[in-house]
Amino acid sequence: MEQRMNYSAPAIASIMDKIVRGMELKKCRKCGCMHSALEEAVTAFTTVEEPAVRDLSTSIERYKAMMEPVAYDCLGCNTCWGAEATILVAEQFEDASEACCGYTCSAQEPEATWPPYPGDYIVGNPDGSMAVCTLSSYNLAASVIARKDTTIAIAGRCETENIGIEKIVLNVLAKPSIRWLILCGDEAPGHRAGDALLHLKSDGVDANMRIVKAASWRPVLKNLSMLDIARFREQVEIINLIGINQTDAVLAAARECASRSVPPLMSNTCDIPQFTIERVKAGPPERLELDQAGFFVILLKRDRGVIVCEHYENNGGLAHVIEGKEAALIASTAVERGMLTRLDHAAYLGRELTRAETAIRTGTEFIQDAALGDLKTESCSNSNCSCH
Repeated sequence: MEQRMNYSAPAIASIMDKIVRGMELKKCRKCGCMHSALEEAVTAFTTVEEPAVRDLSTSIERYKAMMEPVAYDCLGCNTCWGAEATILVAEQFEDASEACCGYTCSAQEPEATWPPYPGDYIVGNPDGSMAVCTLSSYNLAASVIARKDTTIAIAGRCETENIGIEKIVLNVLAKPSIRWLILCGDEAPGHRAGDALLHLKSDGVDANMRIVKAASWRPVLKNLSMLDIARFREQVEIINLIGINQTDAVLAAARECASRSVPPLMSNTCDIPQFTIERVKAGPPERLELDQAGFFVILLKRDRGVIVCEHYENNGGLAHVIEGKEAALIASTAVERGMLTRLDHAAYLGRELTRAETAIRTGTEFIQDAALGDLKTESCSNSNCSCH
C-alpha cells in the first residue's frame, strides 16, 4: 500500500480519538465495525515513515487484543465510532482497504423469477420502466404500489449503503426495461443510502469498490463487479426526491419520466452476476446435544407485563432468574452471562422469548415449546428442559 503524502496530524489524532472512544464501550468491542476500524488503522499506520505515526500501530495492536469475539457486524448506532474512524482512514490513505463491517456480505444465488434477489420490496407491474426506492420510509412503497400505476415495476425500502444498494443494482440489472430509479422518503442517519446511490450514479466507485464521495459510513459494494456498476450507471437515470413522502409527488415524477418513452436497455442478460454461493435446505439437526451451561424455563407475569426466564443447571438446580419486558434484552443478558454455550440453544431461547413477548403484548396463550397452532411440534434441544 502506498502512503498518501498529505495525511495530516490532526486527522491521525482524530482517528485515534474515535478508536479510543469506541474501545471504551463494551458493545464496540464486540462489533464488526470496530474490528474493521482497527484492521484498517494498523495497516495504514504501518506504511507511514513518520515514527510518531508508525508507533501508533502498537497501540492499535493492543486494542485488537482487547477485542472480544465479534457478535454482530453492525448495530446501526447513531454514532458509530468504528465506522467514523474507518472513513477517516480511507480519506487519509488512498489504498485503505474496503470497509463493510469487516466481513464478506453473503450474496445469494438468484432465483429464476424476477426480482431474483430477496429484499424489502413490493412488485407492481413487472413490465414497468420505473423502480422506486423509499429509503427508510416504511409505508410509502405500499402506498405507491396500491395506486396500480403501470409505470412502476417495483417499490421498496433501502436503509443500508452496501448490501441494500447491491440488491437494488442486481435486481435492476435483471430487468433491462427499468430505466429510472426514483429516490424518495427519508434517509437513515449515518447510512444515507440515497446519498450513496446518487454518488454511485454520478461518480462511480474506486478500485476498492467504495462509492466515490459518498457520505455514508460503509459505502463499499463487495458483491458487485466494475461491469455491474458500469451497466447500472448506463441503464438508469436517478430522480432525486429524497425527503418527499407524498405518494402523489412520486407518481407524478414517474409519469413525467415515462412520457419520454425510453426503450429498454439492450444488454446481454447472461452477464447478470450468478453467484455460486451454496444454498442449503433447512432441516432438523442430525443429533441433539445438551447445552453444558444448562436449560431455561420461561414464565409470564402478565399483570406486570414481565417475562421471567429461569436458568437451571443440568442437574435441575436453579442458577439464575432474568426478568424483563423485551425478549432481545433477556437473550443478550443470558449470552453475556455465559448461560449458553451452543448456537442452537441460543436460537431456541431467542425464539421462545419472542413468542413470550408476543403473548404478553397480544394477550394470547404461551406454552413453552408449542408451535403456533400445533402444540408440542417443536422442542428444546435439552432433554432436561421442563417441556420434555
